[in-house]
Amino acid sequence: MRGVFVDANESLAVIFERLEKPGDPKVRVNRDPDITPDQYPKLLDGAEIAVVDHTALPTEIARQCKGLKHVVFLGTGARSYMNPDELADLGVEVHLIKGYGDTAVAECAISLMWEGARASSPGTGRPKNIRKSNSSSSTNC
Repeated sequence: MRGVFVDANESLAVIFERLEKPGDPKVRVNRDPDITPDQYPKLLDGAEIAVVDHTALPTEIARQCKGLKHVVFLGTGARSYMNPDELADLGVEVHLIKGYGDTAVAECAISLMWEGARASSPGTGRPKNIRKSNSSSSTNC
């Protein structure tokens, strides 16, 4: 089996090549992160595997990629970049990397929590621009 990392930036290319082990399928790394979908057929040149970081793979383009059997998507939300169901109908299986992006999602959630804390008035825990009610109800901020 032969593959192509179609849209690697320099950082990803270096890591990808460094992690290559004996016995891995041969994967050519295209160091141009700014490819367009219409470049897939020529870039893949019959390869069975496409490793994709961020470039959309429309079904009509995938249909032109002779030999393509597997797409390894390096991200979350592959459906934003391709239609896995339509690709499956063409005999192309879309693979995701389990846990990919989990750290980034967690970092974003923590960042949003800190931003919410910063938006609170100092010492009161109440969001800014919300006044304390004279009521003794526990449902007030």
